Amino acid sequence: MKKPNSLMGGWFKKTILGADLWITFVLSAIICIVADENVLRCIRVDIGMAQLQIGTALMGVVLAGLAIIVVFLDERYIKILEQVAPGLEADLWPFNYVALLAVICASFGMSLILIGYPPITIYRIIVGLSLWSFAYLLWNFYYLVKFIFGHAKVRMKQIKAEADNK
Repeated sequence: MKKPNSLMGGWFKKTILGADLWITFVLSAIICIVADENVLRCIRVDIGMAQLQIGTALMGVVLAGLAIIVVFLDERYIKILEQVAPGLEADLWPFNYVALLAVICASFGMSLILIGYPPITIYRIIVGLSLWSFAYLLWNFYYLVKFIFGHAKVRMKQIKAEADNK
């Protein structure tokens, strides 16, 4: 069986062991611990709506990015991917991961809208996880966009090389 890092094309180190996960987690925890209870309770619906909207909007972007990659695929492009990347499974991993984060973020957003007024400790935990999922999703969305641009650059080089060979 393949190790998680090789299965994900090196993304295990970039996700679970990456600094972005821990930076967003620590910052969210600090905000929840330090923030005033009344402020946290007053902005819960606004934060929840923002998360719900961003999470669902980014799901559309993930689907569009996947569509772009699928449109690029032909025999020659697959050969190029096999030369420079660990495989198609690994190339699809960033889309899976960001889609999962978008669902988590939207779920936390919905929970903030519907949660009501639980005890403050439970509420701070939910707000902290909610803020973390929001920040972490945006950070990983940047990586996904960078990844798609990399594919576009490789595809443009391939098209140019094919045009030069004609």
